[in-house]
Amino acid sequence: MNSLHNNKKSIHEFLRIYSVFFSTVIMILIAVIITKGKYLSGNNMLNVGERAAAIGIVALGQMLVILTGGLDLSVSGIIAVGYSLTALLLNHTIIPVPMVMLLMLLGTTLAGAANGLIVSKTTVSPFMVTLGTFMIFQSLALVLSKAANLSFVRQVEWLEDSCGLIGVAARFFPSVIWIVISAAVIIMLAYTRLGKNIYLTGGKEFAAKMSGIRTGNIKFFVYTASGFLCGLAALTLEFRLKSGNPSSTGSYQIASIAAVIIGGASLKGGEGNVYGTFIGAFIMASLDNIMNLIGLDVYSQGIVKGAVLLSFVILSVVLSDKGFYIKKVKTGITASVSAKT
Repeated sequence: MNSLHNNKKSIHEFLRIYSVFFSTVIMILIAVIITKGKYLSGNNMLNVGERAAAIGIVALGQMLVILTGGLDLSVSGIIAVGYSLTALLLNHTIIPVPMVMLLMLLGTTLAGAANGLIVSKTTVSPFMVTLGTFMIFQSLALVLSKAANLSFVRQVEWLEDSCGLIGVAARFFPSVIWIVISAAVIIMLAYTRLGKNIYLTGGKEFAAKMSGIRTGNIKFFVYTASGFLCGLAALTLEFRLKSGNPSSTGSYQIASIAAVIIGGASLKGGEGNVYGTFIGAFIMASLDNIMNLIGLDVYSQGIVKGAVLLSFVILSVVLSDKGFYIKKVKTGITASVSAKT
């Protein structure tokens, strides 16, 4: 009997860990069928990679925040600030392009640090803090840009000339940054004390405090990192699009959270990883791409994305330890009633 129970538990663990991989394979198969093979074409895969890179970089910061039991609703506002700072410095000053990029990253990092300072020093929920700062950052971006369309041509030309980012190399640029940053976050979470403390802060904050971990500092760090990564995502978007509008960044707020949840992270904190978030970003980008390939109207696309996200949330709950425990308890109750009758 114990052997049978252990087998069931091991199957459950296997499905819980690898469900996102199976779901991705199924999505790809469906995509190939409904797009008649267009989805897997080389040019289209580059399109997906470029879109996924921006979502994925923002989602990495969002994942770090969620691991601590928080939530960053201000990411799209911070990206908008990054857009506005870049355009302002590029087109109204003679500051060299490398310095422009560094100043923009500094600006978005400070925006993230503002979130971290409030969350770590007060008892206000991260949801309310970042909802408020989102409004501030979004409005600040509109004030700086005067709600106009912004040009990043000078920065793009410098990157193309200095780094040889022309043709296919240019299209790989966002993905390379995404992969490098993902690798760095994997190393940090797996092999450093900081990474372990991030998990402990989200999983058992009280116990973490009792063991001497400065959870306030950990929270300040993850929100600051989220701001920096928003700036890095803005940089890849500026390079890919060559122009932009602060009002066009709203989708990254939902997409980043969805990527983390699809990747298997828990909104309660303490559970999640870079691999799952990486796949989650790929899935979110693929959904947009597939719907565009089949010509689905813009108004209906939200229904599909919402349904997919809800499906992943339900699946994660069913396959979670809590879901398994509830199922086991119900089975035990049923067996008990059967024995009595």
